[in-house]
Amino acid sequence: MSNDHPYTHQEVRLAQLPHQLFLFNSIGNHVLLTVITISVAMSNPLLILLIPGISAVIIAYTYVRGRLLVRHPCLLVRAHWGIVMRRTRVFLVGYIALATAATAAWLLYTYADAMKELMFALVGGLGLLPMMVLILALTIIESETLSHAGHGFVPPWAWRRFGTEAEVRALEERLNDTADAAS
Repeated sequence: MSNDHPYTHQEVRLAQLPHQLFLFNSIGNHVLLTVITISVAMSNPLLILLIPGISAVIIAYTYVRGRLLVRHPCLLVRAHWGIVMRRTRVFLVGYIALATAATAAWLLYTYADAMKELMFALVGGLGLLPMMVLILALTIIESETLSHAGHGFVPPWAWRRFGTEAEVRALEERLNDTADAAS
């Protein structure tokens, strides 16, 4: 890996960590562990709770560590932890949609005598399918952003959002110089 950025190896590794955790949560936990769990869920249905449990631990760690790094002196670290925290909030919306669909299905099945098959379709169509699409989209986006962190790249929108006033001024000057050189 070429080192054409001003960041240390430790800063790059710290900037990559939240993306690695997010990808482990989405691929390792929500895809691979889900497949394994479903294959043994008939014998132990409570095993399914392992998936949101692991996810909750990863999300909690990301938020706690991200909050501690909000004032880190390195823009690369601040920005990449902030990016993952924002995407984790989007991920949580998927969890909320899944929980809402499951709760609605349970209520309809229990109190409105709805057909069980219809409730499975409700949970699958309004909860699981959107969650899996969200996981797929966020996994693709996070893979690219992990690469950005490894190369010491901070997208301009993240630079503006997580940078100090001096860092944002430096970015604007650099962008203006690039625009002037292009014209």
